Amino acid sequence: MRRLPRVITVTVLVATFSLPAACGSGQREPSQSRPAADRVTWVTGFGAFGREAYVYVAQEKGFFKEAGIEVAVQPGKGSSENLAAVLGGRAQFAAVDFTATLISAAAGKAEGAVTVAALHQRTLAALMALEGSGISRPKDLEGKTVGDAASSVIRMMFPGYARLAGVDASKVKWVSLEPAQLAANLASGQVNAIGQYVVGRPTVRNAAKGKEVTVLPFGDVVTDLYGSAVTTSKEVASGRPDLVRRFTGALLKGLAYAVEHPQEAARILAGKQPAQNAEVAAAELALMAP
Repeated sequence: MRRLPRVITVTVLVATFSLPAACGSGQREPSQSRPAADRVTWVTGFGAFGREAYVYVAQEKGFFKEAGIEVAVQPGKGSSENLAAVLGGRAQFAAVDFTATLISAAAGKAEGAVTVAALHQRTLAALMALEGSGISRPKDLEGKTVGDAASSVIRMMFPGYARLAGVDASKVKWVSLEPAQLAANLASGQVNAIGQYVVGRPTVRNAAKGKEVTVLPFGDVVTDLYGSAVTTSKEVASGRPDLVRRFTGALLKGLAYAVEHPQEAARILAGKQPAQNAEVAAAELALMAP
C-alpha cells in the first residue's frame, strides 16, 4: 500500500491483523460462543460530505460484517456535539477532531472520552472565502462575518489560530449554521467566510457555481495537530476492547479503500446519501488522500 501522509494506513494493518481469525471468513454465524453481530452507532465528523464516505464504504464492502458488527450511521454536527453523543451513550463511536478533544479536556468537559485511532495525521481545519470577498489572508478576517456550526472545532481553535496569525479575534463576528447550510450561505453572500475542512473546497466551489475559493488552512499556522480521530467512551474502551479493535479495524479498512478508490467510494456515498454529488464527493476524497 502506498504511503498516504495525512491518512493513517499503518493503523489499518495493525488493527486488521489484530482481529480474531474468524473475522476474515465472512459472515459471523450466531452460536453459543459467538453471538449475533454487535450493533453500534457511528457519528460522522460533519454531515455526510465526501470526506465521510469511508464509513459507507466499510458497510458496502462488508468490512463491518466480516468483523461481526452492524453499524448505524448518523451525520455529525461538529466535534463538541459528537463528543457529547459518545459520552452520553447515544453513540458508541464518533469522529471527533482530536484538537477539540484536547480543548474540551482542558476545560474539564471530556471526562471519560477515549481516542483510539487517528483518521488524519494533520489538522484539516480551515476558513474559506470566495473571490471578491476581500479575504486573501488571515488579517483580512477582521471586520468580517464567519459562519460555522456552533460545536465546530474551527470555532474552538480560532482564538489560538488568530493569536498566532496576528488577527484580532474580537473583530471577527461568528454566526451559527448547520453543516449543510455553510456553502450555500457563503455562496449567497450571507456570510463573508465559513469554517470548513480543507478537503471541502470542491463542495464550496460547486455551491458557488465555480467561483474561486480562498482557503486559509489552520495547519499553516499550527503545524503539529492531528485531525479527526475515532473516539469512544471509557466504558466501551474498557468493557469491550475486542469490539473497539474490530470496529476500528473495519472502519480504517474503509478509509484506506475510499482514498485509494475515490470514484467508487463517492458512488457508494451517493447511493446511501442521494443529496450528495458523487463528482464533488470524489474530489473531496482525492484531496484527503495526501
